[in-house]
Amino acid sequence: MRAVCNTDLFSRKLALVSRGVSARSTVQLLGGVLLETREDGVRLSATDMEVSIQTSSPAEVEEEGRVVVPARIFNDVVRSQPGEELRLEHDHSGGYVKLTTGRNEYQIRTYAAEDFPQLPRFDEEGSFTMPGEVLVETVEKVSRSYSRDETRPVLTGILISFEESRVKMVTTDSYRLSIKETDLASTFDGSRKAIIPARAMQEVARIFSGSDEDHVEVSLSENQALFRIGDVLFGTRLIEGNFPEYQRLLPTSFERQISVPREELIGTLRRVNLFAQRQTPPVPVSLSFSEGAVEVIVRSQEIGEAHEKLEASSEDDFHISFNPGYLLDGVSAVDTEKVVFKFNEALKPGLIVPGENGDDGGSGEEPDFLYLIMPMRDPARS
Repeated sequence: MRAVCNTDLFSRKLALVSRGVSARSTVQLLGGVLLETREDGVRLSATDMEVSIQTSSPAEVEEEGRVVVPARIFNDVVRSQPGEELRLEHDHSGGYVKLTTGRNEYQIRTYAAEDFPQLPRFDEEGSFTMPGEVLVETVEKVSRSYSRDETRPVLTGILISFEESRVKMVTTDSYRLSIKETDLASTFDGSRKAIIPARAMQEVARIFSGSDEDHVEVSLSENQALFRIGDVLFGTRLIEGNFPEYQRLLPTSFERQISVPREELIGTLRRVNLFAQRQTPPVPVSLSFSEGAVEVIVRSQEIGEAHEKLEASSEDDFHISFNPGYLLDGVSAVDTEKVVFKFNEALKPGLIVPGENGDDGGSGEEPDFLYLIMPMRDPARS
């Protein structure tokens, strides 16, 4: 293998693909990046057997070859180079790759490429396209509600449903539930559901945000999801199991529907939540509604009390309490001028949805984003 690359460009590609390297595996090979010199440049690949990342960097290739290089030292050396040109050389007779920039020369021990796991290929048949900005927005909204508890794997994922020209993403950690529906750029033939690890979807969103692309191509198999963003191919294993029947959690009707200015409420929650930070069990934030107003209250025996009052479209007295972080997450995910609360009883789940053109959400149209949140008991009112 012999190739000459632009140092800065190769370094950025190497840093990207290295996010797929295993940090905990005892298999040394999975801590490395597979380099393959081809006619059009250097192909870089990494996998931890759960996710994989593949991309390419332009290069002048003098001799084709394949080798696996330990990712950490390789990254550190390449990104520290001051030169514009990086030369890579590998000879099968020696167990190392040589890096040269100007008068600097380094030799790094390598692993045999023949032992590297086989990586997935993008299946054009049955693939479809969705706008990248839409994917990023949808993932960002539902990612607030996935579980970090690895003992329940299905809750660490995003349930993604593709049907005709729509995609729906759902997450829950048993305390709150997020649902976001979005239009696709192309029609999906038939329908398909998959549970994709939330962290993998966040990585796809991160890769797109760092690219110059407009769309993300998606290909689903029985146990793998592949996302192609320009010259980057990201793959992830699907999560096996049955996602909770979340539709049964959604009330069919509500006794109260109240709108509150979103930006003012976010500011209020951030301030009053200072009185609830880092306390176990969490101190609830209470919403005390009256005619035309809502008082936001946090009472902490350790710190003190915070009270702020805002305008609201409420017509009678109603009191309900929530986990402060969960409530702020739900309100922040709404992107309209008003945030709409839908309530029944004080100890029944509440729903947060966007206001329609700044109104109270009473247009009758089904909102494209729902955030269901379980209430807390307020010790001060028990």
